[in-house]
Amino acid sequence: MIERTTTFEQSEEPTVAFYTTSLLPAPGCARRFAELARGHWGGSESRNHWVRDTCMREDKTRSKNYNLNCNLSALRICLIALKADLHPEASWPALQERCQNNPQIPFQILVKHRSK
Repeated sequence: MIERTTTFEQSEEPTVAFYTTSLLPAPGCARRFAELARGHWGGSESRNHWVRDTCMREDKTRSKNYNLNCNLSALRICLIALKADLHPEASWPALQERCQNNPQIPFQILVKHRSK
């Protein structure tokens, strides 16, 4: 069981999340489990959600069209995968600026990429 509290609202009640594991209790296992849980969410937030929300402005989408929103989400996921495969060293803002200044870059990425 992990109890979470947020720091942006004083009145918010803590939430409780339950996890299961096949690992046997051992000295230090609670600390290790907490590190694993924190690492999962921290990594997921920074590698995926932050990119989609901040760089790709996913939260600014105002359309109520389900198919349009699903297609845009699929395109965002494909872009994240392409960048991770072809340009892992580049930051998202730097890559976006390079692509805006030279429209051939994204076209060449799509044409030359071979899926595994």
